[in-house]
Amino acid sequence: MSKWMQFLAAGCLAAAVAGPALAEPITLNVQYSWPSHKRFHDPLAEAFMKTHPDIRINYLAPAASYTDGQQRMLRGAVTGNLPDVWYSGYSYLNELIRTLEPRGESVPIGDFLGKESTDWVKANYSEQTLRLGQVQGKQWALPFTASTPIVYYNKDLLDSVGASADALSSWDGIVSTAKKISAAGKADGMSYAANEWGDDWLWQALILNAGGHIMNADSTKVTFGDDSGKSAVTLLRRLVVETGMPFLDEDQAIQQFASGKLGIFIGSTAEVRVMGQTIGGKFQFGTSPYPKAIKGEGGLPTGGSAAVVLTKDAAKQRAAWEFIKFATGPEGQKIVVLGSGYMPTNLRTTESEYLGTFYKENPDWTTSLKQWPIAKPWFGYPGGSGPRIWDEQKVVLSKIMRGQVTPDEGLASLVELTSRLALSKN
Repeated sequence: MSKWMQFLAAGCLAAAVAGPALAEPITLNVQYSWPSHKRFHDPLAEAFMKTHPDIRINYLAPAASYTDGQQRMLRGAVTGNLPDVWYSGYSYLNELIRTLEPRGESVPIGDFLGKESTDWVKANYSEQTLRLGQVQGKQWALPFTASTPIVYYNKDLLDSVGASADALSSWDGIVSTAKKISAAGKADGMSYAANEWGDDWLWQALILNAGGHIMNADSTKVTFGDDSGKSAVTLLRRLVVETGMPFLDEDQAIQQFASGKLGIFIGSTAEVRVMGQTIGGKFQFGTSPYPKAIKGEGGLPTGGSAAVVLTKDAAKQRAAWEFIKFATGPEGQKIVVLGSGYMPTNLRTTESEYLGTFYKENPDWTTSLKQWPIAKPWFGYPGGSGPRIWDEQKVVLSKIMRGQVTPDEGLASLVELTSRLALSKN
C-alpha cells in the first residue's frame, strides 16, 4: 500500500472512531418584563441549562413593563425581529395573538400540550390556570406568573388600636380599622392606590369583586356603568373621607408600609418576598385575602404573564417547549415563587418535594393560593387602547377620590371615555 493510501486509511479510521460531530446547542432568545425580575429569571435559566445542555437561554434586555414589552412585540412583528419566547402580560395577550396569528408568527401552546399525556397535563395545570392563556377558547400561551391583590397589615399597629386581622375580611372592617390607626396619629391608616397604580389592575379588581364586567363578551359595549361600577367609585371616595387615606403611588405605599408608617396596604402577592426583606424584623406583618365580594359572585383580575412561542424554526419551537415546560413545571415554579411571592401556576408546586413544607412554615405566603378559586382573566381592551384608556381613567378616579366630582358624575365620565376610546376605529 502506498504511503498516500495509508494516510487516507488512517484518516478514515480516525473519523470513524471519533463518530459524528456534536451538534451546536440551540440558543433561545427570551424576552421578559420588569428588570427586577432578573432575581428569578436568571436562576431559572441556570437550573434549566444544567439539565438541558443542548439548549442555551439568552435573555434579551428586559422590558420596563408589560406595556413596554407589548409595544416591542408589535414593532417586532413589523420589522421581523421577534424573540423566540415572550412572557406576555395577561391583559395584552388577546391583542398580541390577534396581531400575530394572521402573520403566522405565534404558535399555539395547545399544539405542544396535545402531544403530552392527558394525565400529565391534569397533574400539572388546572383548567382555571390554563384559561388564563387562552384567546377565544384556544390555548395560545401557558401561564408562568400569577398574582391577585391581597391585604398586607402591620400587626403591631393593629394591636395598638385593639383591632384583629379578622376584621380585614370586609371593606367595612378595613375602613373601621384604618380609621382607628389614622386617628391614633402614629401612622396613616391604609393605602389602596387605584388611581396611582401603573395600570388599571386595582380598578378592575373593584369591578370584578362586585360581580361586574369591564365590557360585554364581544367587547362591543362598556358594562361597568352598573351597580358594580357605582359600588367601586363610592368605595374609593369613602376610603379617603373616612380613613384620611393619603395619595401614594405603589412604590411610595410599599416604602411607607415597610417603614412602619402605614397600617394597611393592598397590593400584589408578588411583593411578599420584597416586603419581608425590606421590613427586616422592624415589626410583625401579615397578609390576608382581598375583602370579600360585595356580591357573592365576585372575582379578581389575575396579574402576571404567560409564555408564548414566537419562533418559526421547528427545532427552536421544540426547544422552546422544553424550556416552557420547565419554567411552568414544579421545579421552575419553586424558583419563581421563592424569588417573588407569585402564586404558582403548577399544581405540583405545593407538594412537599417543592414548596409544601415552605408554605406550612410561612403561612403569609399562602394567601395567594386561597384566591385561586376567584382568579379571573385581567381584561384587555380591544385594539391596544388599554394604556390610553388608563391614562384618562386615572385622572377621573383621582377627581372622584379628591371630591372634585361626585362618584355618580365620575362613573358617568369613566363609562363615556372608556366607550369612546375602546370602540374608536382610529
